[in-house]
Amino acid sequence: MTTKVQIPIWFWVVSVIALLWNLMGLFAFYADMTISEEMLSTLTPEHQALYTNQPLWVKIAFGGAVILGVLGCIGLLMRKKWSTQLLLLSAACVLAQMAHSFMSNAYEIVGGNAMMMGIVVLVFALFLIWFSRHALVKGFLN
Repeated sequence: MTTKVQIPIWFWVVSVIALLWNLMGLFAFYADMTISEEMLSTLTPEHQALYTNQPLWVKIAFGGAVILGVLGCIGLLMRKKWSTQLLLLSAACVLAQMAHSFMSNAYEIVGGNAMMMGIVVLVFALFLIWFSRHALVKGFLN
C-alpha cells in the first residue's frame, strides 16, 4: 500500500520562482551568444576584450548552468528525482564560470556589482540543490 504525499504550496511557489530565475539566466545566455558587433562596439575596450577573449569552456559552462537549471526546475515541477542531479550539475557549471571570473581580471573590469551578482547566482544554485534534496527526502519527488 502506498500513501499519497501532500505537496505543500510553498514547494510549488519556490519551484516556479526557481524556474523563472533560470529562464532569466537562459535569456541572458541567449543575449550573450547573439550579441551583435554593433552592440559590442558600444562597450569599453576592456569590456570588449573581456568578451572576445572569453574561453569557449566558460561559454559552455554558462550555457550548461542555465540549461541544466531550467531542466532541473522543470523536473521539480514534474516532481522527478532526476531534477536533483541536474541542479547539482548546474551548480557545478556556475562554479566553473565563477572560477574563471576570479582567475581572470573580469571583476576588476566589470566591477563589484557583477561579483555580487555572481555570488547571488551561486547561492541560489546551492539553495536549489538543498531544496531539491529536501523535496526528495520529504517524498515530494518520485
